[in-house]
Amino acid sequence: MPFPYTLPTTSTISYPTYFESPLYPTLPLATSSHRGSLRNALKAHKRLPTASQASNIPFIIKLLESYLAHLLTLYDTLTAGDAFPREGAPRLTTSWRTVLSARRVTAKEPPRVARPGLSYEIFWSISTLGYAYTLLARSQLQGILAPPSSNTTSGSTTDATAAANSFNQAAANLFTSASIFQHLLTRPLPPHASSWPPDLSPQVLSALSSISLSAATLSAVTKQDPYPTYLSTIAIEKKKQQKGKEWLYNPPAPPAGVRALLIARLCIAASDHAAKALGLLSTAEKTDAGEIGEELLRYAGSLQKVSRAKACRFLGIDAEAAGRVGEGISWIRGAKTILNASGSASSVGSFVGDRLRRKDDVWGADAGRVDEEKTLDALEGRWKKLNDSVMFQKCPDLEELMGRMPTGRELHQSIKSWEPPKLGADELRALRAAGDLGAEVVIEEEDSEEEGVGVEDGGDYAGRGGYY
Repeated sequence: MPFPYTLPTTSTISYPTYFESPLYPTLPLATSSHRGSLRNALKAHKRLPTASQASNIPFIIKLLESYLAHLLTLYDTLTAGDAFPREGAPRLTTSWRTVLSARRVTAKEPPRVARPGLSYEIFWSISTLGYAYTLLARSQLQGILAPPSSNTTSGSTTDATAAANSFNQAAANLFTSASIFQHLLTRPLPPHASSWPPDLSPQVLSALSSISLSAATLSAVTKQDPYPTYLSTIAIEKKKQQKGKEWLYNPPAPPAGVRALLIARLCIAASDHAAKALGLLSTAEKTDAGEIGEELLRYAGSLQKVSRAKACRFLGIDAEAAGRVGEGISWIRGAKTILNASGSASSVGSFVGDRLRRKDDVWGADAGRVDEEKTLDALEGRWKKLNDSVMFQKCPDLEELMGRMPTGRELHQSIKSWEPPKLGADELRALRAAGDLGAEVVIEEEDSEEEGVGVEDGGDYAGRGGYY
């Protein structure tokens, strides 16, 4: 399941204070107006109940893309010499609340880190768009896979076609997220970028892209996975009633043969992406603005294990379908061994107690680990009963079996490059007109006392006075 990122909030900025453009006189003001709308929306989103935030994500994405189209146009005009810093203007400095950096023990929220230059603003805005697309995919998967709530009615069902479409959309949004983070790796960095928070470091951005690729691949796998049925069946047997999601009770036939091998190889590719992300996050340098928090490290470690365990499960499904029940049991036991193995990187921390989900856990924060363990337990119990009463087959040695693991296969050999949003010809023509915007300028909310706490400035460093 995709990681439950928290969207950042940001400070106020008035671009006309810093820049002017003879070619596009109203561009700085228009950019400020769109930024004000985005800032107000991010603050409002943060205050929404958790259950209401998912439906608000498309609106946030729309505002981000509109703001980015203006922000990148402003950056391009400055680079081309069609816009200039105002004479005597102070240096441009913006602050954003970090997303991945570990917060202080006494802090309720991570700090807002202030740094100068448009590049800092651009990197934060684009990375926020990457987080938003991940959250959109997460909400689409959660609507299909999350356990039904106690007030779910029998009429609220998800048919197979709607579920398949949601899986496809979620995978597409995760690929978009991956390409957005990859795009940031191609953008030039200013000399002082080493003082930025670790959220924007090349290592972490590359890790985020790999995490999105891994989650996208698993989404495509889950679409073809019939065995969440076991979780639903267990719940039905306990409650003696059905609640929605009937498509899970009539799943596609278990994959076998070439199809099972292909799905297993996709799972291994997802595991490889997660392993790469875990390595990058574990070695990411600590900066003066903080270090990556343990939550994302634990998620990447769980994602790697869950993906590899799924590969074992699908190989076991294929073996059982071919009548090799003993081999199937061994594959399931191998998967459970992978899930219960301790992390190899010291910074990942211990996974002791992960089998029990705490009441305050966020759905999907364990990368689906607990649900995978339940599925493995159900399969092992069913197959072991069959083997003990009918088949009487020997279970192969685990070490020998693991040596037969296939190599990974990518879902797509290459993902489409993300194209930054651009202003249309009519919009550019309107920005050439001198005078007012022709639309109401957004009034930004004032910072509350809580929002103003923990703002860190950039300190002294080379390139301090640069705008970009």
